[in-house]
Amino acid sequence: MNFKHLQQKTNKLNHIKTILKQEFFGIDNAINQIIESIQPWYLFNETQTHPLIINLWGLTGTGKTALVKRLVKLLDKEQAFFRFEMNSEKRKDIDRQLSEAIDVYENEDYIFCFDEFQHLRTLYDDGTEKDVDMEFNLWDFLDVGEFDMQLRIRDVNGYLKWYKTLQIWIENGFKLKNGFIYYDEQPKKLEQYLRNFYKDFKSKSYEYVERVERHNIFKLFQDQFENILDFESYFFQLDETQLLGILYEASKRKRKTAKGNMRKSLLFIIGNLDEAYEMSSDFNPDLNADAFHKQSLEIKIPEIKEALKKRFRNEQIARLGNNHIIYPALNKSAYHNIIERHLQNLKNDFASNYKVKLKFASSVNQMIYNNGVYPTQGVRPLKSSLKTFIDANLGQILSYLVLKKFNADEIKISYHTNTLHIIYMNQEKSVEELDLTIDASLDNIRQSTDKNKQSVTAIHESGHALLSIVLSNEIPTQLNSTTANTRSDGFTHLNFEDKLIVKKDLINLAARALGGIEAERLIFGEDLITLGSSSDLKKVTNLIIKSLYENAMGSKLGFYHIESLQNRYGLYEPILDLQKEAEVIILKAQKLAKDLLSREKTLLLNMTQKLIEHSTLEFSDIKTLIEKHAITTSLVSIETNSNQQPHLEKLKYQIDEIADNDVKKELDLLV
Repeated sequence: MNFKHLQQKTNKLNHIKTILKQEFFGIDNAINQIIESIQPWYLFNETQTHPLIINLWGLTGTGKTALVKRLVKLLDKEQAFFRFEMNSEKRKDIDRQLSEAIDVYENEDYIFCFDEFQHLRTLYDDGTEKDVDMEFNLWDFLDVGEFDMQLRIRDVNGYLKWYKTLQIWIENGFKLKNGFIYYDEQPKKLEQYLRNFYKDFKSKSYEYVERVERHNIFKLFQDQFENILDFESYFFQLDETQLLGILYEASKRKRKTAKGNMRKSLLFIIGNLDEAYEMSSDFNPDLNADAFHKQSLEIKIPEIKEALKKRFRNEQIARLGNNHIIYPALNKSAYHNIIERHLQNLKNDFASNYKVKLKFASSVNQMIYNNGVYPTQGVRPLKSSLKTFIDANLGQILSYLVLKKFNADEIKISYHTNTLHIIYMNQEKSVEELDLTIDASLDNIRQSTDKNKQSVTAIHESGHALLSIVLSNEIPTQLNSTTANTRSDGFTHLNFEDKLIVKKDLINLAARALGGIEAERLIFGEDLITLGSSSDLKKVTNLIIKSLYENAMGSKLGFYHIESLQNRYGLYEPILDLQKEAEVIILKAQKLAKDLLSREKTLLLNMTQKLIEHSTLEFSDIKTLIEKHAITTSLVSIETNSNQQPHLEKLKYQIDEIADNDVKKELDLLV
């Protein structure tokens, strides 16, 4: 083993890791995992006996495919890289493309990327088998790294046909020297035939086997020669009879290579699994990117495999292996870094090409973020916004300078209310100004909010938030009284946590869901409560009914359903009894919500006031309000209660009690 060479390759991987972290924001951990995972393939490829599979899962637009392409470039492996999109049209001829890959790349350390893998699903949502329009056996390829090569008709017996032709030529006096046909050394009749055959009427000689074909022959004899140079040195010493033997052996070996061997390859499986990223369907641009990022960090390999089970058979999931790298949703910092890098690249281009400094005010960065970031959709909407708001206007900004014929060494760009304000500077003095109108549509939607409607939304969402704080010890990560999402007026966002729900939680959860409408009732009175609580009521009713019908949290023990053919294995007679119990729980929850909202009215109104003033409140803002105005709770009690483990404590108590009894018995025996 060449340890110096090994160290050089290790250093190169570390350097690549540094570069990737500079170019891709918010996915440092994924980059670490990818570089670590490819080490066996990159450092010890000669010992690899099966393909190394790396699965990359994440939301769309988080840099999965882009990072793989950049990694390939930094590894100087572009010739070894083959990417396939696994949609219904582009996956049909994978075997042909793999066969061509063997022809165009001479080494064995291939890199394959099977992108949009979720489209290859073999199961429908109900678990029934789905016909997949693909003749290529991908699953065997993933398992062993072999596939049935798709040979062209001319390839099947190509060397055999060549052998038979050369054999006839030799019988007619054909001579070969140093790999060339020298026409004047051939019999007269054969010389004329060969010149006509090759359409070569002027040269003295002709290369019998071209370099590309020599390389193809070499690939059939790699067990005998270390490299192409060794093979060609041997090849050019052959006479016509020796070459005939080589062609005969090549024809036999060609027939044996119907199996394409790519055992030493690196395989990237890339896909978006909405089933694992439950938040992926929410396109609200006002959602807190940091909250989504934190939520996505909760997704682990078991959740990925559960999501895969809805699309693929168990044996297929097994062939993907356990090397699953999970991309998080990008956080605010990542998006701001992407914006800043794009603007910095523009500054560099302007300075280099036009000798003019560009300066962007922070208002521009914030406008791009506010109108370009959809936390569940990754970087693509943001890149589109950068092109629309900035790139598309730079030509006009530069043209104005040329048309007006004034000098400028700096251009300052700021933003205010659908307008890019441009100040042209020369020697630190303003020489001209320009306003460009842009359509910051999301800002327009947010700013056009009806203030009366916003006040209702602020009370409603504050009611939910307050009861979440008091009853569940959960502080929302974000409250909004306006939103650019036209399907909702506002929202309360809580961190997703896999908490146990116990029987005593039912009333608390129900009260929390009723917090919106009860806050409206408390502040505005019965006649002024508004439509908009249907989803809250549906949610709370579903939770309670499911708990009573299916989880034995009511007076009946069993699994209850409404009578139907589909539910023929469930109980159904006491449904009315359980529905009455559900109504009782909802009424108790309503009373609890009313009482707590009344007691915490000061906190409710202060939270609402802030939410009207700022449209959004984040975790730190809400904590400050709790600290100043809460009566029935505090930050200390919230933290203490949220860390309680009642089941574990009860279990420990019972175990300790048994241990104490055993000690007493032993003492009694001694007495």
